[in-house]
Amino acid sequence: MVNKPIRAAVLLSVVLVWAAPDIRAHEDEAASQEVNKDAQILQEFKKRVDDYVKLRNDVAKGLPPLERTNDPAKIQSAQDQLAGKIRAARKGAKPGDIFTPEVRQLFRRLMYPELKGVEGADAKQAIKEDAPKGVPLKVNAKYPDSAPLPTVPPNLLAALPKLPEDLDYRIINKDLILLDVRANVIIDFMQNAIR
Repeated sequence: MVNKPIRAAVLLSVVLVWAAPDIRAHEDEAASQEVNKDAQILQEFKKRVDDYVKLRNDVAKGLPPLERTNDPAKIQSAQDQLAGKIRAARKGAKPGDIFTPEVRQLFRRLMYPELKGVEGADAKQAIKEDAPKGVPLKVNAKYPDSAPLPTVPPNLLAALPKLPEDLDYRIINKDLILLDVRANVIIDFMQNAIR
């Protein structure tokens, strides 16, 4: 006769073996839901970015076309006019309109692996060395003409969603900004993007 502890252990192992496929199915389903949730967040981010680009293009239609020129004053004037129209059209814009809480959380998770280890230390050092001073973290603010445009390390850029032409990610200290290059306007920002 089999003693009770051994019999209980055999029964438990049979139950675990029988339930294992079901447990794995739940784990796979949870991972799939996580991926689907991330895809939805990225799709919403893309929609918000596309909505901004449409707004910018719509307000730009009312401006005289800029002819090819090497005259910095003409370029600056056209940029300022576009920026003014954008600010007027987005007068109620606030932080998080594009970088929603869900986007911020996802972006941090996407960038985190790129900031670990030796390569991560190199990326953090490059960000620190490249950080300009005096850049306002304010939606619709002009990016200062006197401040250099910091580069974003390639490994971080590869981890983030691709942006339409004339929009750039820039890192200012530990903050990520979304910059409209054509208008030289900060569209949105994400504080403490880099940890």
